[in-house]
Amino acid sequence: MKGRDEQTVVAVVAIAAVATCGCVGRAGSEIDARPPQAVRLVTVEASDGAEATTYSAVIAPNAQVALAFRLSGYVVDVRRTRGADGRTRAVEPGEPVTTGLVLARVRTIDYQTLVDKAQSSRDESSAGVSAAEAALAEAHAGFAQAESDFGRIAALWEQESVTRPTYDASKARSDVTRAKVDAATAALAAAKQRSSAADAQLREARIALDDTELRAPFDAILLERHVDVGALVSPGTPAFTVADLHLVKARFSVPDTALQMFPAGKPLPMTVDAFPNERFQGQVLSVAPAADLKTRSFEIVVAMDNPTLKLRSGMIASIRVADAADRRQVRIPIDALVHDPGRDQYVVYALEPKDGGITAVKALQVRPGPLVGNQVSILAGLSVGQRIVASGANQLRPGDLVKEIQ
Repeated sequence: MKGRDEQTVVAVVAIAAVATCGCVGRAGSEIDARPPQAVRLVTVEASDGAEATTYSAVIAPNAQVALAFRLSGYVVDVRRTRGADGRTRAVEPGEPVTTGLVLARVRTIDYQTLVDKAQSSRDESSAGVSAAEAALAEAHAGFAQAESDFGRIAALWEQESVTRPTYDASKARSDVTRAKVDAATAALAAAKQRSSAADAQLREARIALDDTELRAPFDAILLERHVDVGALVSPGTPAFTVADLHLVKARFSVPDTALQMFPAGKPLPMTVDAFPNERFQGQVLSVAPAADLKTRSFEIVVAMDNPTLKLRSGMIASIRVADAADRRQVRIPIDALVHDPGRDQYVVYALEPKDGGITAVKALQVRPGPLVGNQVSILAGLSVGQRIVASGANQLRPGDLVKEIQ
């Protein structure tokens, strides 16, 4: 975004470009045949001392969010408030909202059914875990008894006090009960996995049920409402736009030559067009680390407290800053600046004497700066004392013959 002065320069020069009709850069017999053009000349001057530049900024919210439903469904409720006419109606833009306030709700019965089913599955899986734990405990008890019996039989076998079939039968019972413990352990692990999956499904179903309500994420002002009761919404459907205006940001752009005037943290007074008799105090919040590729300017963000919500999104603010450097800047009348659309550059016309006392003009490329009154600062391309065309420049082409008029 350019400052207001730079926008004015562009606008004025754009009008000049229309008058020029892309004629910059043409020369030849056609020019030679043209009679001398009557023009007024001016000497390039320099301003004394520090300069003050006015930048135009746009007020923006500290945070702005478009609220959308995560789920599909029919809108069955939109928050209602009493209007200035005393009637109760759906909340309108400009209404304040607080954190967590329910703004709208979609039909919940479908999602409540999912919660009930997930709850039933979770209860069933919990019962399965309890049954698996009981089976494992029983298997452990049987294994302990079988191990005890086998230990006694094994000792008697060593003393040759029991027969081989008795020993083998006791060992087999021990092996079977051990296998039952392993099976019960695996069954318990599977039951716990089913229980975890059921818990996850229940949590997801409850989240979906909670998402049937659309709530304000922070204290804000309602900017837009896009839904009404009865509307069928799908996931991602924009419903409301809210903005935090308790703190606002003023955004504007400056050329690289002005960056040193806007260090982070610097207090910055400004005026707002809507309240011309008031002054507001801001503070430089950030400076863009890179220039905009199109405008070659850097965005400055200024933060301002707005406790009364007087400043609103989209208002225009003016920031006037004096250049601390004590330097002389070259200035020319705005009418002397011509835009060459073919080369996308700005030029002025300087005198170029020819043989026989004839005077022609030549185009000098310049880099314009901020607008100061009806004059524009020239950052590069001109020197103090040069004579340039001030009136009639839009009608000239390089090489045109001119005669000065007073």
